[in-house]
Amino acid sequence: MNLDYNLFNILILFGAIQGFILCLFLYQKKQVNPLSVKFFILFLFSLSFFNLIYALLDMDLFKYYRPLHMFPFPYKWLIGAGFYFYIKYQFPQPENSTPYHKKEWYILAPAFIYLLLRTYWFSIAVKENSYRITQVVVESNFFRIHEYFFLIFTLIIGISSLNFTRKQEENVTSKSNQAISWLKRFCWVFIGITTVDILLYTFDLLIHSGKESFGFYYATLIINAAYIYWIGFKGFTKPKWFFNVFKYTSNTTETNNELVKKLKLVMKDKKIFLNPNLTLSELSKNLGVSTKELSKHFNDSLGMNFSEYINHYRVEEVKKLMSSEEASKYTLVTLAEKAGFSSKSSFNAIFKKVTGLTPSAYKKSINK
Repeated sequence: MNLDYNLFNILILFGAIQGFILCLFLYQKKQVNPLSVKFFILFLFSLSFFNLIYALLDMDLFKYYRPLHMFPFPYKWLIGAGFYFYIKYQFPQPENSTPYHKKEWYILAPAFIYLLLRTYWFSIAVKENSYRITQVVVESNFFRIHEYFFLIFTLIIGISSLNFTRKQEENVTSKSNQAISWLKRFCWVFIGITTVDILLYTFDLLIHSGKESFGFYYATLIINAAYIYWIGFKGFTKPKWFFNVFKYTSNTTETNNELVKKLKLVMKDKKIFLNPNLTLSELSKNLGVSTKELSKHFNDSLGMNFSEYINHYRVEEVKKLMSSEEASKYTLVTLAEKAGFSSKSSFNAIFKKVTGLTPSAYKKSINK
């Protein structure tokens, strides 16, 4: 391959350089969340190293010292692992628990195994100062199979990170909404890019009779560069979004779960919302908690206030009554009163806000 400083190589190379610079910049944030910062840097450094290696390979710069093309750094397998633990360490672990990266060591296992392989190949390349070992591995179809395993592994990692974030979203305080939204968006972009890479690689194999070409890597590396530029823009403009130590809505998850159980008992089993004069104070007494704690639970955990929470149950009760066999015997106002609404005007406004339909329109849709 001839030395080639084309536009693609320049974009890819500068993307890698920006990634390395951003790693240095974000390392200064380590006091906020040390483990999250370290794993994010592992993710970004590995992604940037990916671009760097292939840019130098395409420029044929390794001809000056051939073994470097087999440098024993398992960067591909560390991209997903770094991303996964970066997401997880945004959220607090239970006290005295095993750290995530030790508890889920198997996520780092592929990188370790590939490190051993690369070290072995690198030692041969150093001894021979040639590309021979690379040619042998290529002809064995190892790289082709390895690429699919790496991409599928990375996709699973992205999906797992998104699912973990969604589960934790229900427990963190409402003040964290913006940062949580960023993490979910970050996961979606990661998943999207990996999916595109899988499709590009598959298409490349199909049109080249089962043999990969450098054309696939050009597309992948340009996408990686754009991804790094995007991360860089967000990193320099919104660094506070990247690293957090989210706080949960209650002191312990156990306390929060207990409150949820009590609410379910009085709302679904006892149907306390049928009382049109129900107040936050009365509900808190039934639950055995303070009004402040209950109000905080509604706002932080459920994203609504007391009235919205109660009216949600009342609307659901009206919908059940409308669907019952005896619904035709009563007017809508009567059904609303049975569900706990105190006035016709508030019932109409609340019902439409919750369902998007007026009570009469909803009832007609049921009849149809």
